[in-house]
Amino acid sequence: MKKYLIFIFFGFVMLAIGGLFLFGQVNKDRPLDTEQLKALGFVQLPTTRVLEDINLLTQSGELFDGSQLEGKWTYAFFGYTNCPDICPVYMNVLERTADRFQDALTSEEFELFQVLFVSVDPARDGVEEVREFVARYSDSFLGITGSETKIKDFAEQVGVGYERIASTSELQYLVEHQGHLVVFNPHGDCMGYIKEPFDTVQLTKLFQHLIKHG
Repeated sequence: MKKYLIFIFFGFVMLAIGGLFLFGQVNKDRPLDTEQLKALGFVQLPTTRVLEDINLLTQSGELFDGSQLEGKWTYAFFGYTNCPDICPVYMNVLERTADRFQDALTSEEFELFQVLFVSVDPARDGVEEVREFVARYSDSFLGITGSETKIKDFAEQVGVGYERIASTSELQYLVEHQGHLVVFNPHGDCMGYIKEPFDTVQLTKLFQHLIKHG
């Protein structure tokens, strides 16, 4: 009788484990709801914003017209190379996030990821400065700059604001800018933002949601 009860007990245990595994597998592929996305800091736009008349330069001096965003999910950060605090910190987070993606995602999924750095200080950030800046974090990161007019137009199209703080020096000044990440879908359209502070685990979880359900 005792052996029979033990057998029944272990049978229930195995059924419970199987049920939990099945529940986990079913929920693993379920899209995150609005509240879950909000908890990850993601704000999705009601309608995507299609880029128009983009004429900038990559860190290699090549034309950036927005087509470089197609086929990938892009986390874009708008900052500048002389930034004393926020920019280096957030670029470092993006570097760690890319490293985490390599461990957490398949190679095919990782190929869908891209980091974009956009300089909001084109007066000081030429191609060479942007190239040196993004190279500190990853050779795979894409950096862009351009004329003041074209940078401002690009930023306005995706709802990013920035402003140069008045200074007596033409070289030593700060630029006030927003710190969130802009998310572009594989069509190259702006679809939302990720609010700060950033966490590599949350950025990974959001990306896994985007590539499956975005």
